[in-house]
Amino acid sequence: MPRTEPPPPPPERTTYAVAYTVAGEPGVRRAEVTVVPGYSQESDIPRILAARGTGPAEGARVVVLELRPL
Repeated sequence: MPRTEPPPPPPERTTYAVAYTVAGEPGVRRAEVTVVPGYSQESDIPRILAARGTGPAEGARVVVLELRPL
């Protein structure tokens, strides 16, 4: 019987605590965002936050104020 290699391990994930604001809205919001190399990166975090149902409206500009790995 031929020997098969095990599947590769899942990519390393990094979760960040993010403080951000939405242009035109008062206050600072906080969220946790996980990025997976090969799928997303730190520069995608504003887009990820904008796409979340609990995040800002579609097309809103997200400004990241603080980004801290957990």
